[in-house]
Amino acid sequence: MTKISSNNLRPAGQTDNTSRKAAFTMAEVLITLGIIGIVAAMTMPMLLAKYQKQVTIERLKKFYSVMANVINLSEAENGEMVYWDFPKDEYDKSMDKFFQRYYLPYMKDARECYSANCFSKEEYTINSLSGQDAAGIYLANYIVKTNDGMYIYFLPNTLNGYIWMFVDINAHQKPNQVGRDIFVFDIYGHPNYSDRKNYYLKFWGSNYYKTTEDLITSAPYGCNKSGEKFSGFLCGALIFRSGWKIPDNYPW
Repeated sequence: MTKISSNNLRPAGQTDNTSRKAAFTMAEVLITLGIIGIVAAMTMPMLLAKYQKQVTIERLKKFYSVMANVINLSEAENGEMVYWDFPKDEYDKSMDKFFQRYYLPYMKDARECYSANCFSKEEYTINSLSGQDAAGIYLANYIVKTNDGMYIYFLPNTLNGYIWMFVDINAHQKPNQVGRDIFVFDIYGHPNYSDRKNYYLKFWGSNYYKTTEDLITSAPYGCNKSGEKFSGFLCGALIFRSGWKIPDNYPW
């Protein structure tokens, strides 16, 4: 005997509610998409900024580690840094000789940027954290490109007791701005600073400006956007003193 299914007993035209698929109206779809768009617009900038900050920290730490190792290797062959033959004059233009002797031999595949073999200076604009044109501070100097795509500039300022060393952690990539992807280090090299403990790689200002507030507000070098061409010089020291973190009050 053939078994009759109960489904076969439905009156003509009646549908099975259990098999009906739910559907959205066009208005509901548009409302949902609108909500998703609003949430994305609110969260994406924060997520992007968080990612950019993390990349900045990682590349800055890498540079610090690599250069510290370069100095250690150089000291093993050339003696302690305090005895190196530092440039003698303020804004000394013979920085290339100093670098070629004490740094370049210990940096794998780094190359010096003479004329246009790294870039055309007209194509590379640098700004301070306040947005002021700061190219004049950097681009007249001796420049080296590392094997992982960073630019290093040296500027002796020995009458003030230090040599500025700038690093652009992503080279030509934007924003090319002090405190964002350009950071300032120094190496002491002046007879008035003959104490050996002063001769090492450090973020500029880290051993002079004593408080975090000083690093942020001190004019004209503070890590803020209110200064002029030197604003942002102390941002590296602020990150370092914050435990290799970009603090909440950082002017990103």
